[in-house]
Amino acid sequence: MWAHDLKITVKVLEDMRIPYGVVVNRAGIGDKKVYEYCRGKGIPILLEIPHQRKIAELYSKGIPFSLKMPEWTDKFQKLFENVKRLVGK
Repeated sequence: MWAHDLKITVKVLEDMRIPYGVVVNRAGIGDKKVYEYCRGKGIPILLEIPHQRKIAELYSKGIPFSLKMPEWTDKFQKLFENVKRLVGK
């Protein structure tokens, strides 16, 4: 299921020559195929968001978990910096 959407997105981004990376949501569940795919294509994993009950509960209430889990502030700041570097800005 993930593979179809990711592969289409990667194809479009490659065709358009747009730099990209992947954020893995609900990391730690399922198999490692998304990691294998990214490794095989040379796609950087920019961030992994773990499958955690607290994150899911906040999300279900419409609350960005980074607002209630300050340990994520630096991780999202680093993600932002990495995205800026990828796009050359």
